[in-house]
Amino acid sequence: MKKNISKKYYSIAAAISISFFALLSFTFYSNMKNEIYSSKVHEREETIGKFLHYRSQTESFFNVNEHILKGYIAYLKTHPQVTPEESDKYLSNLVQGDGHLIRNISTIKDTTIISVFPRTGNESAVGIDLLDIPLQGEKVLEVKYELKQILQGPVELVQGGKGFIIRIPVVNDETGYWGQVSIVIDADLFIERALLAEKQAGLHIALFNDSTFRENPFLGDRSILKKNPIMLDMEFSNTLWSAAFIPINGWERGDDKIVLKLVVLILLTLSASLLLYNNIISRFKFKNEVIHDHLTGLYSRAFLDEFYQMAFEKAKRNDTKVLILLLDINKFKNINDTYGHKAGDEVLKLISAQLLKICRKSEAVFRLGGDEFLIIIPDIGDISDVKIIKERIRKAVTLDYRHQNKKIKILSSVGSAVYPTDETDFDKLTHIADEDMYNQKTNSKDTN
Repeated sequence: MKKNISKKYYSIAAAISISFFALLSFTFYSNMKNEIYSSKVHEREETIGKFLHYRSQTESFFNVNEHILKGYIAYLKTHPQVTPEESDKYLSNLVQGDGHLIRNISTIKDTTIISVFPRTGNESAVGIDLLDIPLQGEKVLEVKYELKQILQGPVELVQGGKGFIIRIPVVNDETGYWGQVSIVIDADLFIERALLAEKQAGLHIALFNDSTFRENPFLGDRSILKKNPIMLDMEFSNTLWSAAFIPINGWERGDDKIVLKLVVLILLTLSASLLLYNNIISRFKFKNEVIHDHLTGLYSRAFLDEFYQMAFEKAKRNDTKVLILLLDINKFKNINDTYGHKAGDEVLKLISAQLLKICRKSEAVFRLGGDEFLIIIPDIGDISDVKIIKERIRKAVTLDYRHQNKKIKILSSVGSAVYPTDETDFDKLTHIADEDMYNQKTNSKDTN
């Protein structure tokens, strides 16, 4: 017994000693870590600050050129009968400062170049359909169909050399897409300017666009990826570049103590990250359950206010419209009463699956309750599309459902309202759509 007691106390003493040693070690390393961390944070903050100044210069350059194009578009809209000479004179006054970097400014009707400034040296470009040019046609179509401005490049130019191209759609209020204007910036001169700015910032920088990321940067050396760079994004005209950068003389070297302390810091950070990850996942799961209908998987009313407000704000910014559709199933009560609620639930799931299948990612489908569904379709450019969209959705949810070897024809009525054409208040819009749906149901042969 005495021997056993001694072993017990040895074990307790060892445990206390180890704990005390661990506490002292932790305190010691914490102090060292703070010193090392402060030094590293200061170095990284200083490096990021230099890069942000560099990025601001680059963004400012592209923003200036965007404003040139937007000013030109405004000029064209207010002077529809402008002559080529007047247009050239306007652009000559508009292009200042960094004008030596601009190769040309083109006016494109649909996808074909109809004029180029300056005309001298660019005559051969007039009449070219950009869809016939590799690497440009795809972006021209993206601007045409998505009606958004983009930055492309560097790309090989028809006139020789490389350039960055900013493209902005020209939209006619009555007919929709008319064409686009583009500004071509000399890539070699831009890169010379960027390298000078990089040197002045005291950095080594590699820039990647969406086609070269993690492969070959269009500026800088790919080897920078092996030197623990900071990675930040640069966004211009709906186009994302990625920048990898380090101090011009590299990071300060650390000794074995620094490496050890970084390992400790990484472990602590990993633990905190895991806790944060679990917390985020838990919150996400909770929110996901709240905003989705448990039967159909569609959005529920809980997400409706947030989504329509975002859609309306975007429509204001982009001068577009938002289509509100209300849909319910004709004679749905008869299905429940005749075949039971289980059959009714199956019909709701079937309709929901069809709606999800035909709707784009930017569109949202809500189940408001019972057999009533609401669809929000943003970025409507032409009001004449509404009738086509309604008919497409109505046909998509016209289904044959089999229940116990009996075929049931599923028909629906769809009502619509357009923000801000019909109303700007969401409740009033849904009321308009509800009346439209009721009228359709009353006048439709399918509901009789």
